[in-house]
Amino acid sequence: MDQLFLDLFGQQPGGSSATIVALSALSSLLTGVALLLLARRNDLGWWVQVLAVFAGPLVTALLFGYDGLVGALPAMAVAAYGLWRFSKYPAFGRFGRAVAVRGATPASLAWGAGLTAVLTALNLGPLLWSGLVFGGGTASIWLNAFFGALITAALVGIANGFRWAWLAVAASSVGYVAVFFASAPARATLGVLVLQFGAALYGWWSWRQAPAEADAEPAETYPPHPYAE
Repeated sequence: MDQLFLDLFGQQPGGSSATIVALSALSSLLTGVALLLLARRNDLGWWVQVLAVFAGPLVTALLFGYDGLVGALPAMAVAAYGLWRFSKYPAFGRFGRAVAVRGATPASLAWGAGLTAVLTALNLGPLLWSGLVFGGGTASIWLNAFFGALITAALVGIANGFRWAWLAVAASSVGYVAVFFASAPARATLGVLVLQFGAALYGWWSWRQAPAEADAEPAETYPPHPYAE
């Protein structure tokens, strides 16, 4: 079992680093599952994303330093926002929402870039405020914070029906893989990042048109209205 853990996460089990890597991989796995559900416009995707934030950033912050809450709480707020935003769309099928797909606009790209910048700063947290990330050899720290923020900002775009957000998730996954390959990547982490990339491409393809179920006539209510003709 210890050898399996070492092969998957590149860490000996039992240490704090091993726990953080394992929680991060679990969080990324749940985010990949959430993206697959959201690609189908399924409300359950946001609940899975809430679980992803809780299992990864939130638990890590509670176990290894409350400074991490600066980045974890906004990520949880975004998942909650997505759940609320999807509830405003018409329902279809089981847990489905007829999300109105929007194209890219200069305004949407601008707020997406601005939100990514803010979330990147929050992900860095005390490392940014203390100036520690402005020294040499901190490129990977910046990139990890940026790519994590890009996924979170893209989820806001997905919540509002912007199709470009799926490509942002795909770009973030590719960037993460490039950063991890520069070090000694954990196989489990690389695997779930590939899942995220595939889910993002699937979402981008799936959102090219409205779901067929949304165009169907609404089902007759039961029991029928007594005065219906």
